[in-house]
Amino acid sequence: MRFQLLTACLLTVLTWHAAAESFSFTVLGKNGTPIVGVKAAGNDAALAQAQRDFAAMVRAATKIEDYRGGRGWFSLTLAIVGEDNTGEAEAAMAAHQLNRDILGDEGFLLHGQSNRKFILCAYSGRGVLNGVYKILEKTLGVVPPRPQAGLDYPERVTSSASITAPCWEKPAFDLRGLSLSSSLGWPRPAMDNWMSRNLMNFPGSSPQTFAGLYPSFSQYGFRQIMGGHTFHFWVPFKEFGETHPEYWPLIHGERTKQWYQGGQLALGNPEVIDLVVQRMLAYVDKYPTIEALSFGYNDNGKDGFGWGEDPLCLALDSPNDLPKPGSKRPRTWSTRYIKASNQIIARINQKYPKMKMHVYAYHWEMMQPPDCEVNPNLIVEFAPLYKCCVHAINDPNCPRNDLLAEWLTKWTEKTPNVYMRDYYFASPYVPLVTLDSLQKDLQFFRERKMLGIRPEIIPDAPDGQNLQGRDFAVWLRPSNYYERAWDASGLRYFALVRLAWNPDEPIEEIVNLFCRSYYGAKAGSLMAQYHLACDRNMMLSGHPGEPAKLQGDAERTDFINFGMYCSCWNWAVNIRGHSHRLFLTENRKHVGAAAMPLLEPLYQARQVAYQELNLLVLDRIEKDLDLMRQYLLFHGYQLKDESKTPEFLVQPSSGAVD
Repeated sequence: MRFQLLTACLLTVLTWHAAAESFSFTVLGKNGTPIVGVKAAGNDAALAQAQRDFAAMVRAATKIEDYRGGRGWFSLTLAIVGEDNTGEAEAAMAAHQLNRDILGDEGFLLHGQSNRKFILCAYSGRGVLNGVYKILEKTLGVVPPRPQAGLDYPERVTSSASITAPCWEKPAFDLRGLSLSSSLGWPRPAMDNWMSRNLMNFPGSSPQTFAGLYPSFSQYGFRQIMGGHTFHFWVPFKEFGETHPEYWPLIHGERTKQWYQGGQLALGNPEVIDLVVQRMLAYVDKYPTIEALSFGYNDNGKDGFGWGEDPLCLALDSPNDLPKPGSKRPRTWSTRYIKASNQIIARINQKYPKMKMHVYAYHWEMMQPPDCEVNPNLIVEFAPLYKCCVHAINDPNCPRNDLLAEWLTKWTEKTPNVYMRDYYFASPYVPLVTLDSLQKDLQFFRERKMLGIRPEIIPDAPDGQNLQGRDFAVWLRPSNYYERAWDASGLRYFALVRLAWNPDEPIEEIVNLFCRSYYGAKAGSLMAQYHLACDRNMMLSGHPGEPAKLQGDAERTDFINFGMYCSCWNWAVNIRGHSHRLFLTENRKHVGAAAMPLLEPLYQARQVAYQELNLLVLDRIEKDLDLMRQYLLFHGYQLKDESKTPEFLVQPSSGAVD
């Protein structure tokens, strides 16, 4: 069984590979016991984590608690090319004509040195971790489904499939991450473990939080790339506001005193640029492992996004920043911002030639690409806060996303160093994005040769509530808030991380893998039917392929349009709107019949858990059923609690419209 990604760059290698000597590798013996002895050839922290996690994940899947990855019928060496002191990893790559240009930093090779001796190698510790997790997925058939579940699989795995070595694979994107809102400033073990075990590499940090987070990054091979709103960090208003008011923009004839929400920096002032460069260099001196600094502007929604009218700043602007006559699009300040960013990174690179710097393309005034060059060491985070999540970003029929796709395309024409920040979190009861739009988005990002993705979501329990930190404390919720959000959207987040590795993985296979890992094989097959049926209805609610209809018979403009079938984060997503989409009707009389095809596999799965006395699976299914109860109650339907099949205890007698 081969699991290479058949990319164009690998086709010639695969043709030669067919004639190479091959060996069969597996993890469990005929009696279901582990038969692999695994060792790390080197001292890299990620190698040590790969060795530990290989044993931990096999123990969890087999329920054999004394397995520690020692001796076994098969020996598996984990190695980073050039760092194993034996040359075996380099020789394995050479034997199959593989190199860093083909596999990248995070692709991996499983090579058979004999019928019992294997080496798993890559060009980074993160690549070795990816190989371990992919091998275990392909042999054991389960993966960690969500952070709260950890490695608590509902059933014991008693047999494993075989892999034919040599085999190799690499990710579609260099950056695969999540931005964890409301979880800032300290390590998040449940989220970090889940992200790592699902092949993610980019949790993100900011200058304010990096010191507390980066010590935990090395064991996962996470990328040390900053993000966030950081103007107020590099030039604190409390430090310079009184003595140097000219560092802040001139708005309505006055220097603003809004240091975070309400104002930016006076980027045309050379003293501001000098100060930022000075402080960034000092920061890198202190934390030399960092890959990319952040120069993210402050968050703001008024006064032209707070950029101001200082003559020195206006000199950085372009006439093309102004909207064309008759256009509804706003003025943009992205040219000013990127010109200043170009100056800063060029000066940073005089001392640190490989250092990169994060910049935003966030909010209407700034998502438009600049009328200037973009320094190749800038990393652009494209953040369309108001993107529709029912339709793909490049869906020509979506009246919201066509503009965003236009701007994103123009950014990627200026630089390939762009990654996507989307907004998938919603209410604790309501999933937002559809699986179909997720896949099409990722395929479009790959087509545009983007760096990858790092959408904003909320973390799963127990890492959700920031009990120790103080950042954004006003956002905090009880821990069960975060748990309920993942009850509703966990499958979507799982699909996201799978598609970030391979955007072409069939959706049905992703759902089946999640359900098998979360609910067990028998109940999982029924829950896969349930989740696929729900997602299909959500996709159909967007009227795919139909010409756009605007809300209130509005006239379509060249700016943002409000489609009747669109849905996005900022629209206060609620049970009312979601249940209308889920049941494909606003008529109460029709909801009961529309719900039955969704409820039937859900109830069948619950009966399987009852019959098998699997309380863990029963608890997980009950969470899904609780969500359905919420959606139905909105329309006046109450399910019978003890029924083995879906029946309504109460239902509306009228055909009233909600």
